[in-house]
Amino acid sequence: MLHDRQMPRTGNGQKFRQPLHNRPKDQFPKRHPSPSFHGEGVFVALMPKRKRPNCGALLAIPLSVGGRRPFPSAAKSKMPSGRVKGMLTELLIKNLAIIDEVQVTLQPGFNVLTGETGAGKSIIIHALSFLVGERGDPDLIRTGADALLVEAVFDLRTAPQVRASIGALGFELEDDTLILTRELNRSGRSRCRVNGRAATISMLKQIGKALLDIHGQHEHQSLLDAANHLAFLDAFGGDQLIPLKERYANLYRQLMQVERELTELQRSERERMQRLDLLRYQADEIDKANLREGEEEELQQERLRLLHAERIAERVNLAVERLSGDSGALETLGEAVQLLKDAAEFDPILRQPHDTLSQALDTLQDIAFELERYARHIEFDPQRLEEVEARLDFLRRLKRKYGDSIAAILRYRQEIAQELERLETSEECLEALQKEREQLRKALADAACALSQTRAELARQLERAVQSHLKALVMERAKFKVALERTSDPDGLRLPDGSFAFGRDGVDRVEFLIATNPGEPLKPLAKIASGGELARVMLALKACLQRAHEIPVLIFDEVDVGIGGRTAEAVGEKLREVARYAQVLCVTHLPQIAALADWHLRVEKVDDGKRARVIVTPLEGEERVQELARMLSGKQITAASLQHAQELLQRAAVRR
Repeated sequence: MLHDRQMPRTGNGQKFRQPLHNRPKDQFPKRHPSPSFHGEGVFVALMPKRKRPNCGALLAIPLSVGGRRPFPSAAKSKMPSGRVKGMLTELLIKNLAIIDEVQVTLQPGFNVLTGETGAGKSIIIHALSFLVGERGDPDLIRTGADALLVEAVFDLRTAPQVRASIGALGFELEDDTLILTRELNRSGRSRCRVNGRAATISMLKQIGKALLDIHGQHEHQSLLDAANHLAFLDAFGGDQLIPLKERYANLYRQLMQVERELTELQRSERERMQRLDLLRYQADEIDKANLREGEEEELQQERLRLLHAERIAERVNLAVERLSGDSGALETLGEAVQLLKDAAEFDPILRQPHDTLSQALDTLQDIAFELERYARHIEFDPQRLEEVEARLDFLRRLKRKYGDSIAAILRYRQEIAQELERLETSEECLEALQKEREQLRKALADAACALSQTRAELARQLERAVQSHLKALVMERAKFKVALERTSDPDGLRLPDGSFAFGRDGVDRVEFLIATNPGEPLKPLAKIASGGELARVMLALKACLQRAHEIPVLIFDEVDVGIGGRTAEAVGEKLREVARYAQVLCVTHLPQIAALADWHLRVEKVDDGKRARVIVTPLEGEERVQELARMLSGKQITAASLQHAQELLQRAAVRR
């Protein structure tokens, strides 16, 4: 049942659509079946599905101008089986080419987009590429609009590496939800946002690399970058490589630390002697100063007393006069004590006040005595004041050179002592470190050799696995090779077969090579000319590396180019296999692939005689059969094509 939700209105009373990043929290897109809404464009909504528990069926409704659009809430979705790594849940496109406004809800697993040529399927994929940093062309803005907008919502609950990448850029994720937004106006200016916060195109590119692999567009394919191939091979090795890599990494860290210490020690002798002279001078100056913590504060107090000695003496003598002089406080208080003593003989209750007052008299007498003695000794001493001023000035100069306090200067003196000891014994340290370095390099070479040998075996295993998948994808004549190479370096690690450059990952360089036809030389993956062949090679690699590959959303735009029949069915099976561990979105013209999908969306271009627009409709039941039949036989759907479509769906259901 469709339902409405209170929304802000425009001046003419129509509901006003808020961008996803501006919605209140209770209006975020659902992560599970959500209600539909009305408005301009289309919204893909979910209705309960009876046959499969915990799933839903999409209902797509064209949006009429001036209609109302309630937004779904932010409930959690049920993730599919397998080790999923996050997913794209919702995509909004406005004013891009022939699209006025389309909002599509996607699901975990295997999603397909189908439709006639020119309906706008590739525009949707292009929108995602634009969102994650591809250059935007103002000519793509829909006629009559001022700007285009693309916005996507990702559920990253099960994608810790992606969350960490986003956190490293300074963005916070609320409820593990990521919303990316990018706008482009007629002047060519882009505005980018991550969860509503301003971002740069470079940031979107970095996030996009962690989120999406778009197959059919080389710049978004992490598997095409040879710099990633060593990590993929190691990930393919799984637990087998972990202890070998940990041992190598630990030895490498130790060696780098020793190298840094050696570099420090191997300064020129002239620099070492200059440093020794400087440190010895500084140590001598600090030692001769005879510094003591608290001295500066004491001198400052003494300086203040000497500066005001006459005034202090005057005030103290006056105080003594007030206490001890005629009719002073002591005389008056003594009389009071005597009076209370006499009175207490008649009333014992006065003994306590008498005793207290008597103690006060004793205290005042002691104070008067101390003040008299202080007054006799205080005097203005210009010579002593000069000495104090000179000492304070000397301490200030020392602080400017060695620290902001006497305590800091004394700490620096300890550091000097340590460095002097190190420099004075540098030759012994140098010999010891050089010996340690040779031992570490030998151990590291052994670890690198073991790691390299294991990688060589893994490379052969990966070759066989990819070859098997390529055969299933009807590329049995293709040849795949994992090239494991090293770079000779006389200063590198000495292995049994030579001396080689090394780094934090060992001595190996890895690159995946392919020859798609007999007689062709092996070439890097990026050199494959055919988009269809490249997509199938990528699919074979994904099938082998799916558990290790951390990118959560895989998009295939040209996977069915130049194939059909059993090849198409094999490609569909591989896509569904990969979709157990990542969300797959595939644009396809082949019913054999579409029938195997978990989620089927049809893209249509509608022309009302004035403007063309795009509608995306989720398909279930008879609608899906009709679409598959159209893909089989064209616009003239026949009984045979309907029967064939039903058979495709039945076979797909059995294979689940």
